[in-house]
Amino acid sequence: MWDKLTCSQFIGLYDIDNNDRLNIVEKQQLMLGVIEGKNPEEYDTIKYKDLLEKCSKKLSFFSELPESKPVDYLEVNGNRYKFCFEVSEITAGQYIDISTFSGNIMELNKIAACFFLPMKGKRYMEYGSVPHDKVAEDLLDANFLELYGCMVFFCQLLKGLINDMETFSNLTQEQRERLTHLWQNGVGYTQLSK
Repeated sequence: MWDKLTCSQFIGLYDIDNNDRLNIVEKQQLMLGVIEGKNPEEYDTIKYKDLLEKCSKKLSFFSELPESKPVDYLEVNGNRYKFCFEVSEITAGQYIDISTFSGNIMELNKIAACFFLPMKGKRYMEYGSVPHDKVAEDLLDANFLELYGCMVFFCQLLKGLINDMETFSNLTQEQRERLTHLWQNGVGYTQLSK
């Protein structure tokens, strides 16, 4: 099922799953509604054992994160986006946006919009040439696995880069502490804590 999930559906499922104000039946109905595109009240009339069976079939995938690989391009709503694989290509504006949105999985589309550059023909456009919020809105309809694979790739790349910088550079203790603080508090938390 992961391969059929959109970013928007994932955010919805994650939000429902972590909502402590909902009881288990409400969560099941809401989550099934997200997956099947139905109004949750439509499940009010079915027997609970049937609801459990349906949930078991349709939602069992959600208990474990999938393996995923980064993709070069995303095609969403007739638009094409190129993933920025190179840390050295990140602009100051991108970095500011990454720092702003990282750490909150509920803003996965906004985090991803910092890394996916809009394409015009065969060329990618500069970051910011299409407003960040427009790209983020478009990415809500992106395939979750493709988006997630790119975000995990970048987090691992950035973590490795920071570790290498700490190990192989002539940083002072204070600079090492700032670099560690950047990694722990600034960027890199797009992976779920399940």
